[in-house]
Amino acid sequence: MGFFDDLPAAAPAPPRRHHPWEPPEAEFPGIAAIDSLVLARTEQVAVAVTGLSAFSTGVEIFLTAHIRPSAGQPEQHLKGGPGDLAASRHSFRFGLQFSDGGKAAGSAGARRPGGPGGDSEPTGPILYPFAGGGGPHSFVSRWWTWPLPPAGALEFVCEWQAFAIPESRTAIDAQLILDAAGRSVRLWPEDEG
Repeated sequence: MGFFDDLPAAAPAPPRRHHPWEPPEAEFPGIAAIDSLVLARTEQVAVAVTGLSAFSTGVEIFLTAHIRPSAGQPEQHLKGGPGDLAASRHSFRFGLQFSDGGKAAGSAGARRPGGPGGDSEPTGPILYPFAGGGGPHSFVSRWWTWPLPPAGALEFVCEWQAFAIPESRTAIDAQLILDAAGRSVRLWPEDEG
């Protein structure tokens, strides 16, 4: 007899409807060819957009933060003191400014719009983190924005109070994202099964 033979089978998860404003689950993205877009850099920390994966409905944005180790000092941000990295991450704010004047903003502790089971389409652009990880001196986070940006300049904006970074911006031509979205590969209908 095997280890799992006498255990009850897990109940199947109830079907969940996928919404077009959520990251696609049945599509491979087109990759926007960009170099790292440095948003902010001080003697202590640097933040950059390090990748853009474009889908037919939105964009996955990869943000990377590097924190300089304190020379000759214990790692304050690991001790839970004022330099605590977890608390520091929650003071990080990130946003997008679209060419048509639309804005989307989020923070490291933000939840997906609409809350659990949110079936109502958002009234404007959205931006929220949905994955991330790292170590004591670096952190990579993945952010989702919907819908695709309109043609024109797309500005990335950040602010990080814990590291005395004021509002900082950099921009790209949104056509890079729109072209990449056109290269995304749909695998099957999103609502299937």
